[in-house]
Amino acid sequence: MRILFSTTPLDGHFRPLLPLARALRERGHELAFATAGAWHGHVEAEGFPALAAGADHATARAVRLDGELAAVARLRGVDRRHYVFPYLFAEGHATLKLKELLDVARRWLPDAVVHEAADLAGPPVAAALGVPTVHHAFGTMVPRAALRRAGDAMAPLWADLGLEPDPYGGAFRGIYVDVVPPSFDDERPLAPSIRLRPALDGAAPAPRWLADLRRPLVYATLGTVFNTPESFGPMLEALGSCAVGALVTVGRDVDPAELAPVPANVRVERFVPQDQVLPACAAVVTHGGSGTVLGALAAGVPMVVLPQGANQFDNAFRCERAGVAQVVQPEHATAETIEAALRAVLENPSYREAARRIQDEIAEMRPVAEVAAAVEEHAARR
Repeated sequence: MRILFSTTPLDGHFRPLLPLARALRERGHELAFATAGAWHGHVEAEGFPALAAGADHATARAVRLDGELAAVARLRGVDRRHYVFPYLFAEGHATLKLKELLDVARRWLPDAVVHEAADLAGPPVAAALGVPTVHHAFGTMVPRAALRRAGDAMAPLWADLGLEPDPYGGAFRGIYVDVVPPSFDDERPLAPSIRLRPALDGAAPAPRWLADLRRPLVYATLGTVFNTPESFGPMLEALGSCAVGALVTVGRDVDPAELAPVPANVRVERFVPQDQVLPACAAVVTHGGSGTVLGALAAGVPMVVLPQGANQFDNAFRCERAGVAQVVQPEHATAETIEAALRAVLENPSYREAARRIQDEIAEMRPVAEVAAAVEEHAARR
């Protein structure tokens, strides 16, 4: 079969698709990724062909979201996603991507479309072609209220294709691949679902210098969207005040030298695969991105969560509720509050015990080979 993956051009949306894509390729299927041209290097570096459809993230933001940021910032963190999601992914990315994706899909002729949770162009294109869809989550389920708003924004695009608009933007049109453990559930998808055990980045050996870092070891990251050099200041100061060793990753687009001066107990790198670091960690300091949160929990490591935007407030709430993290909201994020939260996580064993309970839940989720078989069966029902 030919299976088309459709993704927005962001690491946190693209990378969670890779384990399933690799497993389907191993089962003999032909795959391609449809995304913005600027992202093709990332796709091709993972060994997959890339098809051009959609705009880069900055262009999509400018359609509506950038003009609404001041109003969104006045909302509670947990309410922002209800507005940001449709502004950015329906009015922005999907509007700019839909026609190109349909043209690409008509030429490539997929038997099924796999779309990540924010790729709202995938479902109407699949419906227009009459092929099944697979909704692949990258974290907790997008709240139904946000999906309803996105569905309203997408309705004219569905109608332009001669399709009956879907109230949830097509989110529940096919099967749903879930990536979070049951403890993180609030709402459940209105579609058949299967839980995919989160996978880390690979099996490469850890760099030799990692063993030389002071223990206990703390891994700290702000992801790849909210990672401006100045945003690391309070975190670095907090790490420097604690009797720990720390690895801070800043992302591909930030020069580690921009963070200078750095405390003596802290090493800064652009990127180190999580699976090389997390087994050695006593705690993680994170923005609350789904990849880092799920990776830490899969390793049984507690966290300090510093949410910045997107679904990070949702993740922070669930981590706090589950007892696996201390949360520091952005308006309170000083070196002193981050240090206090980190000390609490390191010194109170209840956080690690809670993280290990969720680690056990994750271990019970389905391995990628089983999920790939289920997706294959679903795709064959065309």
